[in-house]
Amino acid sequence: MRCDNCGFENPEDANFCQNCGQSLQRVCPTCGTPNAAIANFCKNCGTNLRELPQTPTRAGEPTQSALYKYIPEELLSKIISARTSGGMVGERRVVTLLFCDVKGSTAAAEQLDPEDWAEIMNGAFEHLIEPIYRYEGTLARLMGDAILAFFGAPITHEDDPQRAVLAGLDILQSIRPYCEQVKRRWNLEINVRVGINTGLVVVGEVGSDLRMEYTALGDAINLASRMEQTAEPGTIQLTENTYRLVEPLFNFEQLGEIEVRGKLDPVPVYRVLGTKTEPGRLRGIEGLEAPLVGRDREMTTLRKALENLQLGMGRIVCLVGEAGLGKSRLVTELRPIWESQSTEIFPISTSADVAPILDQQAKLSSRWIDCQAMSYDVAQPYALFQQFIRHICGITENDSGEVIEGKLNLILDSIPATARENAINIFNLILGNMQESTQQKLDGEAFQRELF
Repeated sequence: MRCDNCGFENPEDANFCQNCGQSLQRVCPTCGTPNAAIANFCKNCGTNLRELPQTPTRAGEPTQSALYKYIPEELLSKIISARTSGGMVGERRVVTLLFCDVKGSTAAAEQLDPEDWAEIMNGAFEHLIEPIYRYEGTLARLMGDAILAFFGAPITHEDDPQRAVLAGLDILQSIRPYCEQVKRRWNLEINVRVGINTGLVVVGEVGSDLRMEYTALGDAINLASRMEQTAEPGTIQLTENTYRLVEPLFNFEQLGEIEVRGKLDPVPVYRVLGTKTEPGRLRGIEGLEAPLVGRDREMTTLRKALENLQLGMGRIVCLVGEAGLGKSRLVTELRPIWESQSTEIFPISTSADVAPILDQQAKLSSRWIDCQAMSYDVAQPYALFQQFIRHICGITENDSGEVIEGKLNLILDSIPATARENAINIFNLILGNMQESTQQKLDGEAFQRELF
């Protein structure tokens, strides 16, 4: 048994490390259950633990068992399914690769005691690893002060490039407070930089631990590494391959072209600035349109809903169907119809709660807002409401707390004074950026009632 703490080789029947006293446990790679060092099979699922290789870890890297706490339960079940179904053997795949490293780590390591440096890196890895798993990427490799993640292997999504960019943005956002903490405690300047590329690779057989040690071959992985190496600290840099796939969803700065070893021509690169407040569409071919055929009954229902809206009568329309039947196309067809009509709505409600608003504003202009529920937002409560509020107020991911408060005031000023205090609490809980209110926070049914 190799000790994950100090790397000392112990006898197979040892329960504790003979060098440092660390408890020796065999963590089941299938279900994550810790087992005694002498266990032959997992006590929870029966996996043969004696056949598992014991892989040493570098100083400062999370151990095999420590990685389990970052993996959402839904993702773990998908990984287990991919393993049992044979979907993790070597094959050709189009994958979006994300490299991320801690800039300034080499110089910092020379100044510190190894234990202090291990503490810093363990803290940094928490902020690097969690976003990867949140967007259902695969942590392929830990490399001292850097990580390599795959989006598209072994678990594939139709929006893997988008997930990779979102993970990169989350990494930059979550690491900032930690970098300030390191600066205050150790007087060290550290930051992270991210490089992303999409391309064809060959992914080899996966090892038995959840670090997913793929054997990945192909030019795409080298180009992703080059993006990370040439990125400025605190930024995300990606290739044109990924840019073309996510351009409607994010704001970019074109950085020109750079020379890459092994490439005859310079490579265009882009810097991600943030998500777009009003994202474009990814489906279809740009510049090519075709008329909608059929769906007359559905379009009649949707047109009727718009006509009622002009009279101040709101409706909820549920459009249900299997994937690929054209639900998104119907919504796309409806928007030009809405835009061609008058966008003034005459409210007919006369309840006491909204009367003060109607006295000040006789006509309310209608707006078209798209919000989408994504699988990676399952663990985030009220994610659609957060997205909706951000769209209404024009709040971007890069806005500071002060800027967000200023934009939210546009809504708060129109809310009756008696309900304003609860509204501030609601926005604080959903966006997490408003200042704390003196009123006790709402929860459960009370929170839902005030939110609605």
